[in-house]
Amino acid sequence: MSNKIYEGGYFNEYQKMRYVNSLPETTSLQARRILSRAKSIEETYGQDLYNFTLDQIENLLHYLNPSTLNASRSNFYMVQNYIRWGIEQDLRDTNINPLDVLAENNYFKKFIDISKKSLYTKDEIDSMISVCVNAQDAFPIIAIFEGVFGKSGYDELLNLKRQSIVSENLISLTDGEHERVINVSSDFMNLMYKALDQKTYIKKNGILKPTMRSSAEANLEQSDYVLRNVITRSQTNGKADKFLIQRRIAAVKSYNDDWVRVLSPYIIRNSGMLYMAKSFYDKHGEIKKDHYEEISEKFGISKVMNNGYEVYNYHRLKEDFLNVETIIKVYEQ
Repeated sequence: MSNKIYEGGYFNEYQKMRYVNSLPETTSLQARRILSRAKSIEETYGQDLYNFTLDQIENLLHYLNPSTLNASRSNFYMVQNYIRWGIEQDLRDTNINPLDVLAENNYFKKFIDISKKSLYTKDEIDSMISVCVNAQDAFPIIAIFEGVFGKSGYDELLNLKRQSIVSENLISLTDGEHERVINVSSDFMNLMYKALDQKTYIKKNGILKPTMRSSAEANLEQSDYVLRNVITRSQTNGKADKFLIQRRIAAVKSYNDDWVRVLSPYIIRNSGMLYMAKSFYDKHGEIKKDHYEEISEKFGISKVMNNGYEVYNYHRLKEDFLNVETIIKVYEQ
């Protein structure tokens, strides 16, 4: 079999496409990403990943540069499965898969890039928010940190309206199908009211270049939604989409760019879960099963069936970051 290097995204593209086309769509997307990134390593060694030695595989797993245990685990299993497929197709020189005896968390951890900050403390989140001139920028940060998210596309956050306020510290959330009520802080409520009342959006957090010709402010669409787009030629029906959340979070990152290197909805959410876990740990000296269930309820973690019962699916979160070890690492540096 020729190891021809195609000008596309893969080394030995014929075999790579055979493999990814055999996978379910959701799995194939991840496989395509990793196999495309593997190309430069395969070129260095002059052979396909399915023939890699353990040292070569580990070089790839380091190169993929995961920032979380879950990401490192996913990379491992994808590479392991590709090598298994290579063995089944009689492509690998031996029928031994070097990864088959190594699937454990301590092994996954060795590839995590610890220089990447993937969790923030409550004080750091407050600091990010404090520099925001616009409540429209600050509110998505505190809302996600306190459990507002949704099943897809941040629907709970985008569906928030003035009518979602139940009482002084309770809000009603909906993702379009399911509804729930959560308790929130007074800081959350203050920012929610400010975001609702905001009529103009101050560009670039008020720091504009003298050469900038456009107005320093933009009018916001007026509706009952908390988070709203600025008025443009192409009007919406009042409800923003997920890209607004991503833009607002990217904006907050840019306002704090000297120390906030990575910021995403999932990082903010995970940081909020860890802070809630810390409050239980500080009070009880441990994090018990009922504490994990409370965190799961607050943050809308999905449930799975286990022995005929619906239970919260938090075990991967517990392995990845939602544990005492991470609390100590993040909060007691």
